[in-house]
Amino acid sequence: MKIAFSNDADLFCYEPMIFQGPPFVGQTLARGQNGQVSGTAFLAAGENFPAKQVRAGHLIYLSDGVGNLDGLYEIVRVDGASQLTLSVFRADPESEPIPAGTGTSLFYRIGTFDAQAAEAARLLLESLQIFPGQPDAVFRLEDLLSTEPLRILSVRMVLAMVFASLVQNKETEALYRNKQQYYEQTAELIRRRMLLRFLSEDGTIVEQPLTPLSPKLSRK
Repeated sequence: MKIAFSNDADLFCYEPMIFQGPPFVGQTLARGQNGQVSGTAFLAAGENFPAKQVRAGHLIYLSDGVGNLDGLYEIVRVDGASQLTLSVFRADPESEPIPAGTGTSLFYRIGTFDAQAAEAARLLLESLQIFPGQPDAVFRLEDLLSTEPLRILSVRMVLAMVFASLVQNKETEALYRNKQQYYEQTAELIRRRMLLRFLSEDGTIVEQPLTPLSPKLSRK
């Protein structure tokens, strides 16, 4: 699995609407019509979630087709090939899962922005001169005292990429381009103020700023 500093649950805090439509074309990990949920336990007979790289931090959309159960839920844990632990989205990810409800014959879909998170992580590691697998790199990721600042920055970078990809025509350009630019500018402001702390081999703490990120966070 590639390195990532943020996940889908992090993105949901800022832009829940991006999980409801076209962004998932080509980024859907699993879907079906036979989902069952009881409290926090979700089962989809015949599914193989680990093989499809489903993991904690992803989100699952569930619908019974009549509106009694319809929404996004946080995947807390993968319990087996066809079973997950779910939760209503929690303010504190360390708290106990909140029951999602009860239903059978549910439509389910798990889409993800993991690819964008991995690209954001690549850019961040490059700006820190961290190159995994290269022993002569200036810094090592494992010596970073906290990755929380990188999570905060990664969220903005990923959202900028997502909204850039949503600009398809003139009707959508105004809204999505504004959001893309907002998150790019916010990411740059955070980067300028950020100092990351590394523990050196001699036990001292070294503070390292981020070098400028790529001018464009999205690929053409």
